[in-house]
Amino acid sequence: MTQQPAEHERKSLVEDLGALTGRAFKELDSTKTELQEKEKLLNQLASESMEKIKELSKINHDLQDKVGFLLDLSASLNKKNDELAKSNHDLEQQKFHYNKMTVELKEKLDKVLTKEKELSMQRDFLAKQVDEKTQDLIKAAKFTVIGELAARLAHDLRNPLSIVKNTMDIMRVKPNMRVEERLQHFTRFDRAVQRMTHQIDDVLNFVKRSDLTLQVTSILATIDSAIVGIMIPPDIKISKPLSDIQVNCDSRKLEAVFSNLIINSIQAMEDKGEIKIRMIDLGSSIQLEFEDTGLGISADILPKIFDPLFTTKQTGTGLGLSICKSIVEQHGGTISVRSPPTIFTVRLPKNISQKYGMHSPYAT
Repeated sequence: MTQQPAEHERKSLVEDLGALTGRAFKELDSTKTELQEKEKLLNQLASESMEKIKELSKINHDLQDKVGFLLDLSASLNKKNDELAKSNHDLEQQKFHYNKMTVELKEKLDKVLTKEKELSMQRDFLAKQVDEKTQDLIKAAKFTVIGELAARLAHDLRNPLSIVKNTMDIMRVKPNMRVEERLQHFTRFDRAVQRMTHQIDDVLNFVKRSDLTLQVTSILATIDSAIVGIMIPPDIKISKPLSDIQVNCDSRKLEAVFSNLIINSIQAMEDKGEIKIRMIDLGSSIQLEFEDTGLGISADILPKIFDPLFTTKQTGTGLGLSICKSIVEQHGGTISVRSPPTIFTVRLPKNISQKYGMHSPYAT
């Protein structure tokens, strides 16, 4: 009886142990599975951690590079800041220097402006004095010219007037003189009157010039009129142009020019020689040449020959060639002379109205 309970207890204990062992194995298997899953999870976490560590390491490396760049940039900025500070200091010194110079320049400018005002006042005063003196000199020069002209005219008129007076005295004393002798005295009268008329006309033409009266004129006819109005000595030969040219001009004034040039040539040849008058057609203008066989004009006289009151003759006003120059220029032309042989050259436009109209800029 006692052995059976003990056997039963032992069997029950074995069964309990078996059941306990089974549960233990199950729990071990469950724990193993859980441990494997945790291991797997840990491996996954370790892998992810490694990736994160690598990423963080790269980020850290990049951050180190950026920090290094920022450090270099900071050092460069510090250097630039030092340079800017030095430049600013230099600029402040220059500014101080320039301000000082500006003050000095302003002071000098004020002095210059003051001096300029003084000089301006002196200049105005001197200009006024110069104007007054100039007007005085012009008046004095005019009076001198008038006095010289009057003296020369009085001298030139005295001789022909003496001839007229002496001739009248002779004719008064001899009322019954022969016709031939009377004609000789009348010829002396004519020459004296012509001489006085020429002198007076020169003065009037010089003192007061009139506007041009333009009309189409034969130049050859104007030359003929000039020759007709002159007493040509028997030993003087005049060669005229063979062809003619029509020119729009003031024939009366051009006749005076031609007459004056011919008379000058006659006087230069001492009433013996040849005067050659040539006329050349230049298209829109003409050229006239008056050549004589006289001794010529010296080189020191040529530049003065057209000056008013200049003359080398014992008689004459010295206005003839000056008047010729004025009339030719009034027509828009030119007059010149060369010697030897003495050749006066006159150039005239064919139609002055195209350039100047009825009034020339040279007319007064």
